[in-house]
Amino acid sequence: MSIALIIFAKAPVAGVAKTRLIPALGAEGAAQLHSRLLEHTVKRAAASACFPIYLFTPVDSDHPFIDYLLATYPLVHKLQDGVDLGERMRNALSSVLTINYGGALLIGSDCPSIDVVLLEECSRALESNDAVFLPAEDGGYTLVGFQEKHEALSHVFSNVEWGSEKVMQQTRDKLSRLDAKWCEPACLWDVDRPEDLDRLKQQFPSLY
Repeated sequence: MSIALIIFAKAPVAGVAKTRLIPALGAEGAAQLHSRLLEHTVKRAAASACFPIYLFTPVDSDHPFIDYLLATYPLVHKLQDGVDLGERMRNALSSVLTINYGGALLIGSDCPSIDVVLLEECSRALESNDAVFLPAEDGGYTLVGFQEKHEALSHVFSNVEWGSEKVMQQTRDKLSRLDAKWCEPACLWDVDRPEDLDRLKQQFPSLY
């Protein structure tokens, strides 16, 4: 089954990227870390069997680093569309799934533990599930995928408390009410807060 992969990413602009890490790294340091995390994610995506790879950025993301990624890696560039994170994710998945793929995965750029093995496991999971998620330790999730245009795709991204520890549980509740079949192959951690930096330094020293 053909599976497309979507990467959501901001441009590495100081004061805009990774703002919760600014107290620990400064605005420029947080933006530089974002650049490293994003390229790390793109490299792993390009090594997987999930193709094509779509890089979805906000409308105001003109930046030399984004241009560099597009020139260096096999990426299709698209612009995010929506008033909040949920609407932007739903619109991105829906737009890609209309191109006749069997399914689509969507990830961000702040979870360095997502590797080729996990991407391909999640891809295979869509052969027997309506959806697949990789929950995050903080209560959110680091990957979402849907098989074709399942009914749940229109509902699971609405009325969610984005950025809270309730995101994944609220999503599970919606999926259950819609009788969707989904799986969660792994629970991961992401780099959002200053306390995540020690783990990043230990496990991915080249990114720190």
